[in-house]
Parts: sequence; structure tokens; C-alpha cells
Amino acid sequence: MGWGYSNMMNWGTGMPWFGTLGFIFWIVVFVDLVLLGVWLWKQTQKK
Repeated sequence: MGWGYSNMMNWGTGMPWFGTLGFIFWIVVFVDLVLLGVWLWKQTQKK
């Protein structure tokens, strides 16, 4: 138990911290893309 591919604690990686770091990484990437989109939109609206 704990070494399967569908373990919710470590997302099947075998390393408990990898799933959490990967999740945080994708949240940061998503937030950066949203902020980049907002910044680009403001740049196009500014005249």
C-alpha cells in the first residue's frame, strides 16, 4: 500500500513532495499566464 499508481497522497510518483511541488508549479504557471494576458490587454487599450 502506498506504492500504487493511483495513490492520492503522492499522485503515483513514489515521492510525496513531487506531487505537491508539481501542483504548485502549475498554479504559478497559470497565474503568470493570466497576469501576462491582463498586462497585454492593458497595453493594447493604452493609447
